[in-house]
Amino acid sequence: MKRINLLLPALLLLAVACKHKPQQPAGDTQSAQDSLESPTYLPVADFIKSDIVKVDSFAGGILKKKDTGGKKDSAYIQPAEFHRLASQFIFPELDSATFHDHFTEHSLMDETTEMLNFIYTAKEPAGSLRSVMVYLRPSLATDQVKRVYMERSFNSGDTAIDQKLTWKMMEYFYVITIRQPKNGPAVTSMEKVIWDPQYFAD
Repeated sequence: MKRINLLLPALLLLAVACKHKPQQPAGDTQSAQDSLESPTYLPVADFIKSDIVKVDSFAGGILKKKDTGGKKDSAYIQPAEFHRLASQFIFPELDSATFHDHFTEHSLMDETTEMLNFIYTAKEPAGSLRSVMVYLRPSLATDQVKRVYMERSFNSGDTAIDQKLTWKMMEYFYVITIRQPKNGPAVTSMEKVIWDPQYFAD
C-alpha cells in the first residue's frame, strides 16, 4: 500500500503534463509546410568560393590561356591574378535572396552524362546574369557538383557584350566573350585559367 501511495503523485503529474501540452499554433504549421514546399536553390556562389579556397591550398601552378581572334597567348599567373579573374563568377545576383526572387528553377536528369542538371533562368533582366546551370553527379555517399555554367549579357558604351562562363570543379574555368560593336564585326575571345596540370596542354 505504501508503494502505491508513492506512485500516485508521479502518475498524477504525468497525466496533468500530457493534458496541458502546448499545441503548435496554426500559423507555425503553415510556415513549416510552406518551407517544405518552397524550392531550395543551390548555393552556386558558395560552390565556386569553396573551389577557390582549394586552389589556394593545393595548386602548384596556375596557367592562363587567352585566344582573341585566333591570336593565342599563355602565361603562368600569381594567386592575386587568379582571384581577380575568378571574381567574374561571383555575381551579386547569386545572393540567396536575389536568386530566389529573380530566378526560376527546374531540374532534369541527363541519362547520357548521368548527371542531375539544375537550371536557373532569370524571370526578367534585372541584372546582367541571364541563366545558370549546375551539373551535379548523384551519389549514395555525397553528391558532387562537377560544373557550373552561366550566361550574362550587358552593354559597355555602344558595344553589346555576351559572355558564357564555365567553371569545372578542381580543374579550370574559362570565359568566352563576344563583343558586338554598334558599327563593326563581332570579336570573340576566350580566357581560360587552369590549375590541374593534366589540362595544361588542352
